Amino acid sequence: MSTGDIDDRLGPEGELEELRLQYPELEEYLSWAWGLKPVRTFFIPYAAGISADGKRVYISYDIQSSVEGIDCESALVRHETTEWGLRRFCLIGEDYITDPRGHRLSNRAEHDRIVQLLGGEDAWDIYTEIIDPQVINAERGDFEDRPIPQDLALYPYDQEEQEKLITAMWNERSQEEWNKLSAI
Repeated sequence: MSTGDIDDRLGPEGELEELRLQYPELEEYLSWAWGLKPVRTFFIPYAAGISADGKRVYISYDIQSSVEGIDCESALVRHETTEWGLRRFCLIGEDYITDPRGHRLSNRAEHDRIVQLLGGEDAWDIYTEIIDPQVINAERGDFEDRPIPQDLALYPYDQEEQEKLITAMWNERSQEEWNKLSAI
């Protein structure tokens, strides 16, 4: 899928593994973060996102992540945490337009997880046929009256989207869901 936009291009095989060896902090973070259970009670533009501190992954409540009876949310978790980790520990992918490498390496991590989960040569194609249309729908959706997590990382959103997100983070629905999450 490629949460963040419909750029399904994959980073080169093996590059993420090399970076994990080169950057011990990235390795430590991904080893922990790939096991995160996503929060699914908020609306997330682009279908999935991560908290600014990299400790929570959000998958939008309206995204169906089951493919052929197998829940693939862990692939979305891998995408989001890999992207965050590459930005934080390697300074890769800080700008989607000038440096799409982080996003594409995150696509590779997502892809590899899908192959593990679904198996077969066509696993990625089947997955993207189900997920990509949902991402496109979420990108075009109006989110100003929907619950948005207050700690959502503001990349890859442009300035106008960031302003709308910040406003939406404090609407009544966002506050209600955030209070529930904070009570856990």
